[in-house]
Amino acid sequence: METSGGIEFLRCSVFRPNKDTMCLTRLKKQKAWAAILLLLILPHSLFAQEPTSEKPKNVPTRYFSLSIHYAPDAPTIPAWMISPALAPSPPQASEKFTLRSVSRDFLKDAGEIWSYPAHIKTRDILPIAGLAVLTGVLIANDEAIYRAFRDYRDSHAWVSAVSPIFTEIGSSGAWGTAAAFLCVGLIAKDDKAVRTGALALSAMLQSGILVQVLKGLPGRQRPYWAKGVDHWSGPIGFFERFESGQSGKYDSFPSGHTITAFSLATVVAMQYGEHVWVPVFAYSVATGTALSRLTENKHWLSDVLVGGFLGHVIGRMIVLNHRRRYYVIPTAGVVNGTLSLAVTISTR
Repeated sequence: METSGGIEFLRCSVFRPNKDTMCLTRLKKQKAWAAILLLLILPHSLFAQEPTSEKPKNVPTRYFSLSIHYAPDAPTIPAWMISPALAPSPPQASEKFTLRSVSRDFLKDAGEIWSYPAHIKTRDILPIAGLAVLTGVLIANDEAIYRAFRDYRDSHAWVSAVSPIFTEIGSSGAWGTAAAFLCVGLIAKDDKAVRTGALALSAMLQSGILVQVLKGLPGRQRPYWAKGVDHWSGPIGFFERFESGQSGKYDSFPSGHTITAFSLATVVAMQYGEHVWVPVFAYSVATGTALSRLTENKHWLSDVLVGGFLGHVIGRMIVLNHRRRYYVIPTAGVVNGTLSLAVTISTR
């Protein structure tokens, strides 16, 4: 006997017309059961097609989470690093420049400079060796190079006019520039300018102390003393230059003006490196200062090469040491019932 709704309806309406009421009742009951069955099957088929959003039963609930982030030169915690539901406490302010902090950092930097030969790095050997070879080549040709620069200056009036200006940048000009950064930063409350001025002053002072010691070891004679004749007196020249009429005679190597100019240029270039023109301008002025020492008959080319190299290295070291001083900013909060702790390590 067939049981489908359509066949049952025909049988009730065609073959058993006198029992319409009973047939309709049976038909309604069958449709009701079919509707109930459909309601039970449909949700199951829908959930089977879509991935469930419920957590697997075997995954434990987290009651605590910890994240540690490193953000170079970041005074605040980036929003994407931690949950928006966290309420971070204000970050610790970076240490201000005080007499104590400046003195402490200066002594640390000085210790690193003077102890460098004891802990020289392998990666530095090749550049130092290259510098030594190039310096040796220049020393062998310094007298001829000096005469070429002197002749060029004598035949070009503009060189004689510009040279004294550039050479002054390596002394009072450099110190005045660093002081200007410091003063303008304090007046305008520009922390970056203040730090640039303080770092530049530190770098130039470190360079000045180092160069005065280095000058006394080789005791090289300046080119204007013997009309371009190169002479090395050794450490004894350090004491001879203090005799009457001998001031500055045996302190040519390396160039003090050049080391000062490149110390300043390196600090400024690194502090404002996001502006392309700043490093170009800074190093161009420092190079002009170095070349002016030749046109002013004060140094040999090898003197300014070593001075420029040392000034760049010291200025770079001062800035990098400053950036490597870390501080930690902890942040805690509750996110969806989970205790969260974020630690941001930033540099100032």
